[in-house]
Amino acid sequence: MKNIYCILLFTAFILNACYDDKGNYNYKDINEIEISFEDDAFYTKTFGEVLELNPILNFDLSQEGDRYTYLWKLNDETREGWDQPTLKWEIDEVVDRGKISLEITDHKYGVSYLGYATLSVVGIYENARSWMILSEVGGKSQLSYFNMLEYDSEVDTIISSRITLDVYGMSNDGAELGSGPIALQEHFREGVDWNENIIGNVCVFQESGAVDLSGVDFTKEIDMAEAFDGGTYPAGVILGPGTFMDWVDIVTDQEGRLYSRLKSVSTVYNTDYFLHIPLSCTGETEPLRNCTVIPGYYRSNRTGYNFVYDGENKRLLYVTNGGTNWESDLQGAGRVTALPACGENDDIDKIIPLNDMKGYELLKATMFGFGYPNYGVALLLKEEATGKIFLQRVKITGSNAKPRILEIFKDEVIGLPGIPTVSALPLNGPEYMFFAVDKNVYCLDLNNITKPVTLYKSFDANVVAMNAESETYSCAHMAVGLENGEFYILMIYGAKNLSEEEKVIYPKHGAAYPAEERMGRIVDIKYKQLDHWNY
Repeated sequence: MKNIYCILLFTAFILNACYDDKGNYNYKDINEIEISFEDDAFYTKTFGEVLELNPILNFDLSQEGDRYTYLWKLNDETREGWDQPTLKWEIDEVVDRGKISLEITDHKYGVSYLGYATLSVVGIYENARSWMILSEVGGKSQLSYFNMLEYDSEVDTIISSRITLDVYGMSNDGAELGSGPIALQEHFREGVDWNENIIGNVCVFQESGAVDLSGVDFTKEIDMAEAFDGGTYPAGVILGPGTFMDWVDIVTDQEGRLYSRLKSVSTVYNTDYFLHIPLSCTGETEPLRNCTVIPGYYRSNRTGYNFVYDGENKRLLYVTNGGTNWESDLQGAGRVTALPACGENDDIDKIIPLNDMKGYELLKATMFGFGYPNYGVALLLKEEATGKIFLQRVKITGSNAKPRILEIFKDEVIGLPGIPTVSALPLNGPEYMFFAVDKNVYCLDLNNITKPVTLYKSFDANVVAMNAESETYSCAHMAVGLENGEFYILMIYGAKNLSEEEKVIYPKHGAAYPAEERMGRIVDIKYKQLDHWNY
């Protein structure tokens, strides 16, 4: 019994000593450091920008002298100078969801604490909300790039941006792009892996010959003549835009003829060759002429087809993404088929038949998202007999099979003071359509389509290009190019409710346009999509 009592007494003494030590050591001297960061610890930057990180700590360490040291790492690697309480780094590499760690060591007790943030760094020409501008300067083609470096989506304000004139020359050792600019077209390949980040190539169409550029840095990859059988264009051909699908590509020429190639590999740009023989419609022998490939969704294989307007016969066609005869390049490269007049539930007397639009001139055609899982084709048409303008929207099933027309909506566009030379429609679920007549941009509310258009914005020079294909929320931005070389970005989300001050986000409202940023005669503007998953 005496032995047991002694043991209990000794145990109580030890426990009391441990308690006192714990109180003096852990509770009073060791304060657990909690490390956090702003912006939910997720940062997106551009190559060449400066990253500054100031960690948020639960108490101030600045008065502790040499007790604490700091070590920053990116993907478990550190650099010279990354041993300060804050990180300042002029970014010199592209990073895809990299892990930034901050390790704070308490040398008094040999304890370390870690905090983490995520960093993505895109290349100079891979920013979201950025635009490509094709223009003519001194008789030469010029490709420029508007780079939106930092944007505050809470107040819809551009914090910082940069315009690079002649980005092609900068990326190609001062080489000239060409002459006679026609159009830009971004196009994509299929990913090798499902999570691969694919940056689309950029094809520049011009009278001197089309060139295909890397979308990462705008370096030239090939002259498009090299993509034709034999390495040359068909005699007399000037190449124009078309559609680049996973397996079938279509381009046009100055007479609206269609040329195609069937690719054996969909994960590499510019595999196989375009044929010299222009396409005919299924069941016909004469080559199609005066055709316009309708732009819109860049990865057309999402639908399995791309639409074509046949201006010679005033009808709507579609080309499928796949070979009709994989054993024969000639028969397999692009099958063009006519659409029926309308859907089975449409009243043909209340619409313009898609297989016979005689009496109407096509002003604009584009594809758009018509509410998941359907796609739409918007046709802006002028009635030749009356001069009236009509917008006909065609709702079509979004599938990889034969397109099926669900419904056609025909509406007169009222209130325009003249024939629009330029128009723009957001890509996905559009609520508004925009038209340019001379120096003015007009807005049509698609939810109140029977009402007249309203004047949206007036400029000091004629509007020559517009593009509303931005991937911002609800396609919130539209780029506008003027005849005098000026470039503007308008806010169009909630267009009818915006004040005059809210409509222009670049240049900042009220600021004079910088003379050094004028781009010559603007020909085309395209939003840089960066990704081909766009519906």
